[in-house]
Amino acid sequence: MNKAVAYGVATVAVLGGAYLGAVVYSGNVMQREYEAALDKVEKTLPFLKIVDRQYDKGLFSATATVSLQLGCSPQAGEGGAKPPTLTFRDRITHGPLPGFTGVGLARIDTQLVLPPETPEKLRQWLDSMSIRTAVGFDGGMNTRVDLPAGEIKDAEGRLNWQPMHFVFSMNGAHTAINQDFAVPEITFNLARDGETVSFKLANLRGESASEFVGDVLRGESANEFVGNMLTDSGSGTGSLDLLQVASSRGNMQFDLNQVKFSVVQKVDNGLLGSTTALTGAANLKVGGRDFKFDKIELQESMKRIHAPTLQKIVLGFWQELGGLCNKTPEDFAASVEKQQAALLFAMKDLLAYDPEYSVDKIAVTYEGHEGMLAYSVAAKGVTGEDLQQPDSRLMNKIIVKASSRVPLAWLQKIVEAGAMSQEQLDAMIDKLVKTGNATRDGDVIASAALFEGGQLTINGKPFDIGPLLGLAPHQQDDAEDDSED
Repeated sequence: MNKAVAYGVATVAVLGGAYLGAVVYSGNVMQREYEAALDKVEKTLPFLKIVDRQYDKGLFSATATVSLQLGCSPQAGEGGAKPPTLTFRDRITHGPLPGFTGVGLARIDTQLVLPPETPEKLRQWLDSMSIRTAVGFDGGMNTRVDLPAGEIKDAEGRLNWQPMHFVFSMNGAHTAINQDFAVPEITFNLARDGETVSFKLANLRGESASEFVGDVLRGESANEFVGNMLTDSGSGTGSLDLLQVASSRGNMQFDLNQVKFSVVQKVDNGLLGSTTALTGAANLKVGGRDFKFDKIELQESMKRIHAPTLQKIVLGFWQELGGLCNKTPEDFAASVEKQQAALLFAMKDLLAYDPEYSVDKIAVTYEGHEGMLAYSVAAKGVTGEDLQQPDSRLMNKIIVKASSRVPLAWLQKIVEAGAMSQEQLDAMIDKLVKTGNATRDGDVIASAALFEGGQLTINGKPFDIGPLLGLAPHQQDDAEDDSED
């Protein structure tokens, strides 16, 4: 029995010693990583300045306090208020079993330190807020922010929101980021001068996943950090049950509901492309009239955006903003003006990669009939020599497309509203069709326009405004001669 007890005590001692060793190791690694991250803050985010930092470490936990200044301090000889400072206190529980809630390097609970003059209700709300980060041994992290319900009100208005959450996670290699959020409800009501305005958002949810070529945090400067963030591939989805805006003026109410949206972005051989899609339904009430849109659909895309050139453009602005605190307002304005020409020329460089932006579809279904609009703008075959030439030469290599489909039933509403007689509507449609500016496709009036090589065509034919104006060919020539005189 004595030997068994001795073995048990020895085992406990060994395990306890091993655990304490792991705790010490976790605490040392966490402090090193934490302070290294703070060292990067001012380098990568030029608008933040660390004015105070403390790290008090114990065996099982540590407390870190960091004060961040937002914006620039007044320069010597200048008056004005000091920029705001936010102070955060992180309570860090060391691994390997931080808080005995999981396995990892550490658990961090973040709290905003409030000044004594903070109103009591605001203090209570912020004290109820939870920001917790779990840090893994591989360097991965998961942060969850829970915001409690709240209310702001005065004699005229009231803003209410239900509890909401945001989750951010990153893998150990810092090459993938996942996010999700949920906003159950936000309402706003305002009554002023006998009129009322209200806003309501219900059940907004979303999630996204992004992947990067390398460690997104590897940058030691603002340039590298921003450059890394611009080269991700990923996707996101979301939904919204209701967005409602109402006003007593005009007895107006607009409801957007059943919304679903998605975004996909990909970088391939240095070229960025993305697609966005949104669907939903809407209802508009104005002056006692009700307009119900059974379906709303939007699809848009970008293709062949040269990522290195885009980085160059964004970093140009970022560098200028980063030097804001080291210049007088006059010097900063002059510096920005000096850089504008270079940045605009950099934007021209994007044209050499045949970029394209398109709204592939804007469709609305009303009373069982769908109307549609689409357009795109693209560059094709732009060379380095073209970029040195006047903009007029570039216009010959810009391609613009547009198309539309309008149900005849929608046009019939013009007659029903008394704005036009049936004979006038029929004459207008016949004229558009006969002049080639529109075509009939069953119960739909359609049209397609193309601007390419400096020429405009409508439905495959060169655009000629004369027939639309009712001018015969010789009359049109006379009109052109008069305009030249």
